[in-house]
Amino acid sequence: MTPPEYVRPTTIPEALNALRGGVALAGGTAVARRAREAARLVDLQALGIDQLQVEGDHVRLGAMLRLQQMVEAELPAALDEACRREAGVNLRNMASLGGTLLTCSGRSPLATALLGLHAQVRMEPGPQQWSFDELLARRGSLPGGLLITSVVFQVPLAMAQSAVARSPADRPIVCAVVARLAGRAPSFGVALGGFGPRPIVIPEAELALAAGDVPSAAEAARTACATALDAWASAEYRAEVAATFIHRLAGEVGV
Repeated sequence: MTPPEYVRPTTIPEALNALRGGVALAGGTAVARRAREAARLVDLQALGIDQLQVEGDHVRLGAMLRLQQMVEAELPAALDEACRREAGVNLRNMASLGGTLLTCSGRSPLATALLGLHAQVRMEPGPQQWSFDELLARRGSLPGGLLITSVVFQVPLAMAQSAVARSPADRPIVCAVVARLAGRAPSFGVALGGFGPRPIVIPEAELALAAGDVPSAAEAARTACATALDAWASAEYRAEVAATFIHRLAGEVGV
């Protein structure tokens, strides 16, 4: 088998050109299967998109930022905890934010937290910006040559998360995030994870919390888990845990 070509671009235009027909190499933790079939590996480490920047009341996370760098930064406590739950320290030192989000399953605490924050994803060519929710919905049909450069979110007024797993080191079978956000309607973000191909936003719960109706928000979370059956937990169990979490987290963010 012919080994793939290896390239290490130093500018965004060079990277975009190389990614046409190539496979992005970020942290290297999720590329192994695709790398075996790739004609070209595009190492993104020299692009300078590994910075964490605070811009007013917004935080910009570079796509090549390592998860451990996020843990060591002064991020909201609930987001920090989601990073810690995402992977052990050895993997966090290797895994990039962009690669983690592009390959995540529904059991990703970090993806759930960013959904709850209504994070935005900035990409090239463009630049263009999608909601993280849209990116997750379109992962299977992304055009070739697309490069995520950063993830941006507004610093929440309050944010809380909770999760349950079979063991402390395991991915959660239910995780939930509630964030109170300024400058948007509704003024809350609610996301659930722990099952399915991707975490989900619960718009009905967001509207209910904005109206101060915590029981309806909890019921919306229960309904969202109605078919969340898999090898790790029953739908009934997830529905009850999700409803309990949303009720508790609403109180923690001041509803």
